[in-house]
Parts: sequence; C-alpha cells; structure tokens
Amino acid sequence: MQLLAMPVAFGSAASKSIAFVTAAWRAATPRHFLYTFVLALAWSGFLNATQSSFWARQMPWGPQLNGLLTMQFNGFAVLLAVLVADHASPPPLRRWWLYVLAVVIGAFVGSSLLWFVTQRLFEIRTSYAFPEPFETYLYRHGTHAVEVCGMVTVIYVSRRWASARLAALRAVQLERADIERRVLESRLAAMQARVEPQFLRNTLSQVEHLYDIDAQAADRVLKELIAYLRAATPQFRDPGSTLAKEIQLANAYLNIIGTRSKDWLVVSGIGTRIADIARVPPMVLLPLLNHALAYRSERAQGDERFEIDVAVRNEKLMLTICDQGAAFASEGANDAEIERIRERLAVLYGDRAQLAFRSTARGSEALLEIPYESVKDALPA
Repeated sequence: MQLLAMPVAFGSAASKSIAFVTAAWRAATPRHFLYTFVLALAWSGFLNATQSSFWARQMPWGPQLNGLLTMQFNGFAVLLAVLVADHASPPPLRRWWLYVLAVVIGAFVGSSLLWFVTQRLFEIRTSYAFPEPFETYLYRHGTHAVEVCGMVTVIYVSRRWASARLAALRAVQLERADIERRVLESRLAAMQARVEPQFLRNTLSQVEHLYDIDAQAADRVLKELIAYLRAATPQFRDPGSTLAKEIQLANAYLNIIGTRSKDWLVVSGIGTRIADIARVPPMVLLPLLNHALAYRSERAQGDERFEIDVAVRNEKLMLTICDQGAAFASEGANDAEIERIRERLAVLYGDRAQLAFRSTARGSEALLEIPYESVKDALPA
C-alpha cells in the first residue's frame, strides 16, 4: 500500500507545483516581456559592439548571434523564475533567498536550453571549440547571466518592495483620515446633542411665555419648532445631511430666534434640485449664518434674506451665500468660529475644501467649496 501511495503523492505534488508556476506565469504582463526583450537586446548589442571593436574589426557572426541569444534565453528564463518567486514571496515577507535561487535556476535553465539550440540543433559556432562542451558553455553563459540578471533583479525587487511600502503607507494614511473623519462626525453629533436640549428648553419657555401675551406669536414659534425638529431629527442617526435639510434647519432655527416667520435662505434657479441630493456636513451652514448675523452692521435695503447660489463644477459643490450688507466682509474671515469651520472641513475633506469671504459691489459673499457627493452615491450597496 505504501508503494502504491508514493506515486500518487508524487503526482499530487507535481500537479500542485505546475498549478503554482502557472498562476505565477499568469501574473506576467506585456510590460514584463517588453522590458525583458529590450534590456536583453540592449545589453547583448552593447557587448557585441565592445567586443568586436576590442578584439577585431569584423567579428564572426556566430559568436555575435550566440551573444544575442544568450541574453534573450537567460532573460526570459530568469523572468519566469522571478515571477514564481514573486508569487511565493509577497512584499511583506521579503524573502531575498527566493530571488537568489530564482536567478540561479533561471540562468541554469536558460543556458542549458541555449546550448541545446545553438550547439546541437542549429550548430552555431562560438569563439571556442565546436561543438563547445556543455560544462564550459554553461559556465560562461550561466555566470554572465547570473551577474547581469542578478543586478536587474535587485533593482526590480527593490522597486517592488518600495512600491508595496508606499501603498501600505497610503492605505494607513487613508484609514487614519477616515477614522479622523468619523471621529469628527461623532463630535458634531455630540455637539448637536449638547446644543439642542438647551435650545429646546429656551424655546419651550419662550412659547410658554408667548401664550400668556400673544397666542398667535406662540403658535408661530411652535410651528417653527416643529419644522426645526423634523429637519434635525434624522441627524441624530446619520451624521451626514443634505443641503436642502441644512437650509430647512437653518430657516427654522433663525425664525425661532428671530421676530417673524420668513425664508432667510433662498436658493436660486437650478440650485434647488441640486440642494435636494447634495450631501453636506452638518454644523457648517448654521454657524456660518450666525456669524453673518453677528456681523451685520445694518440691514441692507431692509432685506434680511441670504441668497444661495448652488452649482456643481469639476465634481465640486460650489455654494455662494450672498448678503446685501457686510455680513461676509473679509474682516471677519479669520474669526474663531470661522476657523473652527475650516478645521472641520480640513479634517473631512483635506485640501479639497475651502471657505473664503469677499466683498462685492452688491454687498459681500461667502464661498464654500467641498467635494460633491449625492445621496444616491452615499447609499450602501
């Protein structure tokens, strides 16, 4: 039984080895073959040129053809062996000895095949005796292939491992940025949880007081509070939001702290359709408007509205908040609250987001630019 099991085990090991080599060979790309062919051709051409100029002006064609073929045979044989070593040694393992073994085996196989083709099959003469013995032929061409292919393999493996380290570093950086983003979103949700209870208590006290003196005003504030809660409730579960929800939330909030019910933020034109699906981070638009109200020195022509121009350009969501007064003058662009908004945007989007203030002929504007992401894109697969 043991004697019968040995051939079966040997066949299984052979089939696994063939499958392993085949998988490694499938990893080869046209670039591998092209680079190997060009490098082998360039090196053999360089050697033939230097040898013919050094030894004789007209070198026989046999040694030149041997020099050309030896780099091609050995180059592609070492390429296959190195691809097998790549498959057996992923970059984290860094098994140098596998590549040393691959170069030696590849040079041996390539030189052996070359000897059979040139000395037995086609009888191509060399600079030595013909037919040249296998031992001397293998030694000359094999040692030369180990030296040249070994240097190329060192460069290839070094670049491969360096690329793997760079990719790992980038993956860690992306993971860290994603963690920081989630932490910031959690902090924003916690900030809302801290702000909203106090705001609700104050609003309810205001409603209770208004019912004693002005029932209609109390009803208006209560309706605005309901609108605010409807806009704010989904944010307790989802740290993200849409521009339309943030505008609705800001309008309800400003109407509660203001004197009358009105649309403080007005989106113009096609921007209304974009606002319904464009995702924006919470606690950015509302603090920006609070800053604007604090810096309004006077009401421009009696108009308290903020017009918002919404556009998508080059995969960026462009928000331009226009005020007919000096609410977004450049003097207040470096205030502490604005810097905190910029810090949130930097953590969420890096250098892909920016917030700027500028004065215009009509008043002032705040320009907010963030990467565009729609609600459909954010849905889980």
